[in-house]
Amino acid sequence: MKKAKRHKDVETVTRIGAQVLPENRNTGGTEREQFAKALEYLKAMVVEGKAHIKIAYGIASAMKADPVIAQVAPTFWGTTIHAHLDRAQLLAYKLFDTQGNAMTVESLLDITEKQEGMFQYAAPDEVREIVKTAREQIEELADPLKPVRAKRNRILAHSDATIVRDPVALEKEVKVTWASLNRIFTAAGEILNELSRVLNDVTSILEVIGAADYEMVVQLVIDAKHAQVDQYEKDFGEPCPFPRPVSRRTKLVEGSEHEKKR
Repeated sequence: MKKAKRHKDVETVTRIGAQVLPENRNTGGTEREQFAKALEYLKAMVVEGKAHIKIAYGIASAMKADPVIAQVAPTFWGTTIHAHLDRAQLLAYKLFDTQGNAMTVESLLDITEKQEGMFQYAAPDEVREIVKTAREQIEELADPLKPVRAKRNRILAHSDATIVRDPVALEKEVKVTWASLNRIFTAAGEILNELSRVLNDVTSILEVIGAADYEMVVQLVIDAKHAQVDQYEKDFGEPCPFPRPVSRRTKLVEGSEHEKKR
């Protein structure tokens, strides 16, 4: 996480594979310490979820903009996008899970209501107002959360018979949009940061540094396809029968004859 400017940020996260987890995973502790650990864990879920959305949306946009690149490895691109989206949707579901014993944004609000004195950087009245505002935000997530929950329960975690019996109807019920996912993670992040502020006087920018490094991979493919066309035209002295990418190559290789003509 990047450090927020308003507060001294003493929190860190570490990446383990595709996951982002809190560094401090000691067990036990006081109720306040356990609350702080749960808070960090949920914030890390927001960080990871936003990263998955950024990567999936970025790759999907690049493929849509340049069909030549999309056809280089369509299976890889497609499964990569779906894997990131499935993970993001599952994390969105878990943040607002309705299971009674789940650790969620709402379960932290329940604890906050019962333990107002635990928050040393806010008066009880302010804590109550934060909880009230947070619950209103969650109520506004009813519509975007509905398809997320349906998708998890009927496809991601289980195989609903409707998949075979009436896939068109099921698709409508589980249709999750980019906007709805962004809305869910944004709201969760705002609520958790407010709890973090009044608990530890700390807020965080809930993003993974380097979440856009997929752009380098896409650019390498673009450069390779340009080089492939260059080599063909050099070897055979005629226009290449297969197209160049719509996207420009990197500046490091823009000295080619083709780029000079553009």
